[in-house]
Amino acid sequence: MKSYRLSVLSAVAFAVACGAASNPDVAATAGNQQLSTTRLAEILGTSQAPLEKDVARSIAELWVNYQLVGMAAAKGDSLTDPKVMQDALWSNLDNIRVKKFYDNVSKGWDAQSPGSDEERYKTGEAYAARHILIKTDQGATPEQIAAAKAKAEGILKQATTANFVSLTARSDEPGAKERGGDLGLFGKGMMVPEFEKCVAAITIGEIGQTVCQTSFGFHIIYRTPFAEVAEKFAPIAKQRNVAIAESTYLAKLETDNAVKIESNATVKAKAIAKNPLGYMKDNDAIATYKGGKLSASRFAEWLAAYPPSSQIRPQLVQAPDTLVDKFVKQIVRNELVLRQADSAKATVDTAEMSNLFLNFKNAVTQTWTSLGIEPGKLADSAKAAGGDKEKIAGAKVEEFFAKLVKNEVPFVDVPYPVARAVQKKYTFGINEAGLDKVIEKAKTVRATSDSLKAKQGGNPAAPGAPAPAPAPDTTQK
Repeated sequence: MKSYRLSVLSAVAFAVACGAASNPDVAATAGNQQLSTTRLAEILGTSQAPLEKDVARSIAELWVNYQLVGMAAAKGDSLTDPKVMQDALWSNLDNIRVKKFYDNVSKGWDAQSPGSDEERYKTGEAYAARHILIKTDQGATPEQIAAAKAKAEGILKQATTANFVSLTARSDEPGAKERGGDLGLFGKGMMVPEFEKCVAAITIGEIGQTVCQTSFGFHIIYRTPFAEVAEKFAPIAKQRNVAIAESTYLAKLETDNAVKIESNATVKAKAIAKNPLGYMKDNDAIATYKGGKLSASRFAEWLAAYPPSSQIRPQLVQAPDTLVDKFVKQIVRNELVLRQADSAKATVDTAEMSNLFLNFKNAVTQTWTSLGIEPGKLADSAKAAGGDKEKIAGAKVEEFFAKLVKNEVPFVDVPYPVARAVQKKYTFGINEAGLDKVIEKAKTVRATSDSLKAKQGGNPAAPGAPAPAPAPDTTQK
């Protein structure tokens, strides 16, 4: 299955497992440990990251996860209770169950064909072309553009289906001569719209009668005959068969279950993307379906389970409302397929469960080791100094965190299942009022830092917290 919160954007102060700090000078708490607004403002203000509340929250959440993992280490709690692990690994377990269900229900999907491969190629289910590009640079003058067009038109006059490959030696595209200008097979939406429109207008096996202008320059295009791409088209056609069958199945599932997206779903979904933890207890529905609903808390769990590298959360925040709506529907479909898998009694077998448990245990151990808070070392330190293991663990985490924000140690990721397990088991809180104060203080810190940098001749500011990765640019083809 593909893995494609409150009315309006009201601020939500939240508490998890016994509550967040109410002290406005505290940004976050984890057990008895506190992250002050002053310290977090210093971290953010001396960094190059945007002075935004969402960034401050992300840093605070990282600090919380480190401290909670430290608490578990101090208590010698390897989080190996089967119920704890199963809850922490819910997304992994669901993926296995869904895959087993899909493997069964999708049998024969690749064989369903709306026509022969050649017929489907002719109707534009996929395109194939060769081209010769005469490039125009950004900022080119009208005279330069006219010259490029004239050059391209000159080549077009000489071009025939017999000599087209040899003429690609005159293309400005790197490597064009070596591959004869071949662009291979490409689906709809894979090329810039102007180019795709030109290709679609050319009769298969012929050369376009006029040059095609795009942001890259001027193209002479030869639309490849089916015989030259038949072998490559066949597997693509099978993939397309599966995609069509899956889309039909999911659409019917959605219709049969009377899926309804709530009117405030888009706004709430974006709010959850900014702050999933803040909605983990919000039971309001953002979508309903026959016999159930997609609650804000469940949607938050789905978002939290996506790896940071997927950039799902920042993309969702920046996405147009229509795409956010589609994403919410996709999560609802995921829920419905899971219900289907339950009805079909698709389960995780003992070997699969054992493997997941082993990986989880290794992740806990690896996180402890990376942070330098292995239970054995904490016990030795406490015995030698006569101290409290939790205090020692907290101090070690603080030491690591201080080095991390200065880029003196490698970043340590707390895997989602581990973070979920410690968040469910131990007390922590993020103070929304404290984060507001952090931003105000960070502005002063940043101004002072910038002033000092200017006096020192533009030396770069302290490394501090790195700026969050931007969402991928989806405007380019």
